[in-house]
Parts: sequence; C-alpha cells; structure tokens
Amino acid sequence: MGELSIIRNPAALTPDFIPPRLVDREEQMNALKMIFNDYIKSPGSFYARALLVGSTGTGKTITSLKFKEYASFSSTVRFIYVPCWTHRTLHSAVRHIGESLKMSIPRRGFSSDELLEIIYDYLKDNDMYVVIVLDDVFHIVNNSGADSLGILIRFYDEHIGEHDYHFSLILIDRDESLLDKLDAGARSTLGRNIIKFPPYTKDQIYEILRDRAQEALHQNAYNDEILEMISDVAGARDNDGGRGNAKQAIEILWKAALTAQQQGSRRILPEHVRVAIKNTLPVHIGELKGMDLHEKLFLLAIVEALRKKRDVPYITFGEAEEEYIMLCERYGLRTKRSHGQLWHYLKDMESTWRIIETRLSGKGMRGRTTLISIPYESLNVLAQELTRMLDYELAVR
Repeated sequence: MGELSIIRNPAALTPDFIPPRLVDREEQMNALKMIFNDYIKSPGSFYARALLVGSTGTGKTITSLKFKEYASFSSTVRFIYVPCWTHRTLHSAVRHIGESLKMSIPRRGFSSDELLEIIYDYLKDNDMYVVIVLDDVFHIVNNSGADSLGILIRFYDEHIGEHDYHFSLILIDRDESLLDKLDAGARSTLGRNIIKFPPYTKDQIYEILRDRAQEALHQNAYNDEILEMISDVAGARDNDGGRGNAKQAIEILWKAALTAQQQGSRRILPEHVRVAIKNTLPVHIGELKGMDLHEKLFLLAIVEALRKKRDVPYITFGEAEEEYIMLCERYGLRTKRSHGQLWHYLKDMESTWRIIETRLSGKGMRGRTTLISIPYESLNVLAQELTRMLDYELAVR
C-alpha cells in the first residue's frame, strides 16, 4: 500500500478549498447577483452592499468566494477578500485592502479614516472599482468598535456629491446582531440587504461530502454509507441547535481518512469515523449507568450487532431486537421487553442519551425500516463498559 492509499488530494478537505460546485446555496448566490449586478455592469453607478448571516459552516465564505468568479466578468471591477480573523482591526483590514491593490501603504502615521481616503483617491485616479468582502466582521467590531466599522459603511456620506462609488461592501457575520451595534446612520446606509444562510440539513451535508470525497479520496476508499454516517451527526434537524456545520463534517471526513490511512486500511471503516467524530464534535453522551437494566441490554445488543458487521455503519431495528433476545437468554432473563418498549428505548437513546443516530432505509432495501448507528464512541469501549455494568447489576440481584 502506498502512503496515499486513501487520500488522493488532501487540499480538497481543507477549509481553503473552493469546490467546483456550490451545494444548495443557489438562492443566496442569486440574491448576491441581484444586489451587485448593476454595480458590476455599470461600475460606480451606486453603492452596493449586503450582509451575509449564518452560523459557522453554513456556506457564507464559500458563496462569497464563488461570487468572485461571477464578479470577474467585469474587467474593471476587482474583488478583495479580507479574513477578519487575521485582520482584526479596521486599520489592519484597510491596510490589507490597500496592499491587495498593490499600493504602497505607510506603516504608521495614518488613521483608518486617512487610509480610506488614500485608497479611495487611488481608485478614483486609476478608474478602478472593487467589491470588498469583510468575513467574520465581528472581529473588527470587538477590537475596533462598531463606530469604527460605521466609518467604513458610511464612507460615502462625506462624498455625497460625487456619485462615483469606487467600492462596495459585502459583510459576513454570524447573525443580525451586528445591526444592533451600529448607529442609526450606519444601519440605514447598510440597508436591509440581508442574505440568510440556514444550517445545512443531513441531505445537504451528504451532497457536500460526496463532492469533497470525489475530489479528495480514491474511488474505492469509501462508500455512501460512510458519508451518510457523517451527515447523520453533522446535519441539522428541527430544533436541534449546533448542527448543520459543513466545516465540521468535512473535518470528520478528513480525520477518518487520515486514521484509516495511518492504520494501513484499504478504505474508511465505521470505526475510523467514530474516532474522527469523537475528536471533532463536542457531543456529551449521557451517563449510561442511568439506564435501566433492559435498556442497557438493548444498547449492548445494538453494539454487538454492529460489531458483527464491522464494515457497515448501520443495522436494522430487527437485527438489534434479535440480538437483544439472544442476550436475554445468555444472561438468563426470562422476562423480555416488548417490541414497543424497545422502540421507546431507541428513541430515548437518540434524544436523551445521545448515543445513537437513526435514519430510514433507502435504496437497496425492500420496504422502509429504521437503520441504527453508533457514531460517537468506539464499539469495543461501549461493549466493555456495558458488560461491566450488566455483570454488576445482575450479580447483586
């Protein structure tokens, strides 16, 4: 096996990678095009601005960078991207804008306002126009203050008679609370061009992972079920905060691929994904000792059924139930829980104990059945812990 037996193109699993296809963000891209179309076609005709909001990993940065490809259709309009986690003050951000224009920017002696004037004059003298993106702009607000950002937003208030808008703005933030921090003038100037990025659903995360895997991994190094296993834990659900983060999903795929490669595996297995998830997501599994006896038995049944299918991340509810019956016989328990009670246990394991994930079966299976996976912990670790607890409980009965 070669060193890169799993990973073919590592760059495709990094945060800086710009994928060929933008997944499920057509609506947001079209909104950006609508806002900036006239500015690009007729540079300087008006002051275009937009605020992109959404939680981490919802595609704001990727959409803005893909928009660059659209904006490049105009030879007179340039695109300048400012990562505010690197340029955390307005002064640093403005310097970066100047340097991106290949300007000679004095290192000291000029305020942010004065540097803005120098850049504006340079743009005007050279008949240049730019779309400026300030990504994670809350860093500037936290370090320089909202008033400082307002200076940039309201820059044209001081040039109201010129009607020649040499730069326009795209601001990116986590939510709309940025507007509450700005003064009334800056809020009014920024307007209501707010483009919202909701968390990605499980199906959308799967699409993103499929595209990345095709770019990054060897064809036979993974399968759809591995990608589904990751999308189950990363995709958003109703009233389930903290999910829908594509960056985390891609990080899990990267770590799983790396783990498989380091272990000399020919492909990514469910256990590699479990290790990656545990090292990536801040998921706190409930105290399993709080389960009643038969709930622990049913969870152990799920674990054992999954261990028998080492290469597959899912089992059916029926397979788990069969394993539970065998465990009851092994432990000498004559009274077993009903099918309905086991189903209730399953729902609790997903919603309360946060130890399993479920999905409905899809293609390749007859009918519709519930599939079960355990993505958050090693099966061997769980088997040892549950067996220890069960042996103790049954010994003291």
